[in-house]
Amino acid sequence: MVRTMIGVDSTGAGCIKIMKNNADDPRTTPDSQRSKFLYNSKFALQASVADIEICNVITSSGSVVYRYFPAGSNASNYTSMEGSGGGDSTWLYKNAHFANLKYDVPLFDWKAKSNTTQRYNQAIVQRRFSGQYYHDQGGYYFTGNQRQGAWLQGYNGNISQWGSFAFGTYADITTSTLNDQFNRFLSRDKRLIVWNLPGNSEAPKDAPPLAPNGQKAIRIASNAMLIARPGYNVDTADYWQIAYDSRRLPVKVIAAADIALPGGITDYDTGVALPDTVAADVHFYTGSTIMYPNNPVDLDFGAEYWFEGSRIRFSGGGNGMRARFMIYLEDNSAPSGGSNKVLRQFNDGTRDVVQFLRPGSADPPSWADIIIDTRWPAVQILAEGYFAVAAGNNVQTTINFDANGMFPMVKYITEHGSGSRSNLGSWQKSFKMPYVKRLVYSYQGRPDAGDSTYCALTNTSATFHTFRGNVGDYYNDAGDPGTWKTTGVGDPPLGIRYYIFGIPA
Repeated sequence: MVRTMIGVDSTGAGCIKIMKNNADDPRTTPDSQRSKFLYNSKFALQASVADIEICNVITSSGSVVYRYFPAGSNASNYTSMEGSGGGDSTWLYKNAHFANLKYDVPLFDWKAKSNTTQRYNQAIVQRRFSGQYYHDQGGYYFTGNQRQGAWLQGYNGNISQWGSFAFGTYADITTSTLNDQFNRFLSRDKRLIVWNLPGNSEAPKDAPPLAPNGQKAIRIASNAMLIARPGYNVDTADYWQIAYDSRRLPVKVIAAADIALPGGITDYDTGVALPDTVAADVHFYTGSTIMYPNNPVDLDFGAEYWFEGSRIRFSGGGNGMRARFMIYLEDNSAPSGGSNKVLRQFNDGTRDVVQFLRPGSADPPSWADIIIDTRWPAVQILAEGYFAVAAGNNVQTTINFDANGMFPMVKYITEHGSGSRSNLGSWQKSFKMPYVKRLVYSYQGRPDAGDSTYCALTNTSATFHTFRGNVGDYYNDAGDPGTWKTTGVGDPPLGIRYYIFGIPA
């Protein structure tokens, strides 16, 4: 049985702790030795997901149709809406659409599938081509995150049907299957993962841990499973004072690995039948340093991935490429009905398992019932913060942390100023998923575009590379061959909000 403590540790704090190794005593092991804990309710910041949204509906293939949700709403009071026609659709989601979302601007991901292969492909690289380039002398290489919707602040639609909102996001989907080298990132099927973590400069809202003060921290009964943060009374604690319960499910990692991709199809079996509510973060890289969103290299880097049964499968790779990934389980659907115990112990055929469940779950429980499962460690946040992006070519900002004994991954969001799109509207600020963008022809010896960013990750530091002030394109003008021109970057990154996730290695 995995060594589990429900009670008071050696510091006098009421808590739940679950160890990776049964040789470690949960009562006396210092909390600073993070790699020894699968779960620890005393950690200062707990990662949770507000929602996973599936976006794959196009209502009209002919004339434009607008649909508003919930039913009966309109352009002024919807929480989500669709404008579709001609085989394309744009979806808008206000913050109010995500019932559990606690931040105006959250950490988020759009995960997009190729229409041709039905595989997630946005971590690979495409080249930008244009008729304005003489003999294709120009353009840039970019990763597919550049084509995904941003989180918007102060949005106003350019037509009345879009309305306006203070905070929200959007997605473009299409029925086109023209996923060639010019249109690699066209997608009909996307997943939006919204984290209950800030994606801008706002500080996390989690209540700070207090010194042990005799407060009742744990309540486990047939109708309740609540664990308060250190020093708070579990019977009166609000959302931010709770570490784990049915309101605040910790993000569980079904599988994590760092594997070679020799080329062709590469499989990794998680041992668990994967539902549609899983999401993967993947870092594709070469060499000894982990890179995200990927190495700053040219075309044909990266790989597609998809889920099949209990496996995550990769297509592509080669030339020393590796994939580092975490697969998260999250299910915000209603719990099942039944009378199973809140605390459940069993053997899954290979190991003994302890589960903490939502009250009233079935036996066996559904994915949505599981609060804690000792097979799947909770995501720990090893470092987090925000910094302003300074102007300059290849400005490097290094964040130091200790991931000794941990398996780290990096996630970050770039903050931008005002912007607009002709068929969507305008906004005061936007927050984007990071992408690499490299010029085909370097300008003044600078190959990186001004909106490109990437991070080099080790077990002790994350170094962010930014290029604010560099050009956005450099090309030989087809209208005036021999004349080389540049284009700027409309909204270069102004700041970066970052997180270093980790689980015990």
